[in-house]
Amino acid sequence: MRFIAGFIAALIILALAGLIYMYSGGYNVAAAVPDPKFVQWVLATTMERSVAKHAQGTSAPAQLTDEQAREGARSYNETCIYCHGAPGKDPGDIGKGLNPEPPFLPDTIARWNAAEVFWIIKNGFKMTGMPSFGPSHKDDEIWKLVAFVQKLPKMKPEEYNQMTQAPPAPAAPAAPAPPTATPAPEPPKQ
Repeated sequence: MRFIAGFIAALIILALAGLIYMYSGGYNVAAAVPDPKFVQWVLATTMERSVAKHAQGTSAPAQLTDEQAREGARSYNETCIYCHGAPGKDPGDIGKGLNPEPPFLPDTIARWNAAEVFWIIKNGFKMTGMPSFGPSHKDDEIWKLVAFVQKLPKMKPEEYNQMTQAPPAPAAPAAPAPPTATPAPEPPKQ
């Protein structure tokens, strides 16, 4: 009984110490200051385990196609490149100022399977700057992004530039020829 009382007292003291630390403002929440290694480990491990668990119910399409990847490339170039970079392109200022720093996807995407990447894009991550695209994008649009980002590790900068170029605009139909003026008939001669 004494052991249980001591254990409960220790838990209460730890909780109070945590509250005092929290309310004292001692923890620096500035994005410019990296978290301590232990906090980084806790957050990264929690994120990885959460994605693995929650993505289990997601089934990827049988085969993601090159056409889906091309369409996903244009979306990536419009929304994702600013934080995650691309082959031959560093992340923008937005991505460099986030804490934790967004991963450079060409180097890191291979560790996730398609269902996990889909879940991440659709749901985002709390307190990281990674938004949830589920409310603004249909599932098939997200799968196109998945098809594209899975190609990033082997992609050369030239391939990226080619894939992200807008498709050529269809040629405008030729303008109809102006009507030819027909001369007015001459009045009859008398």
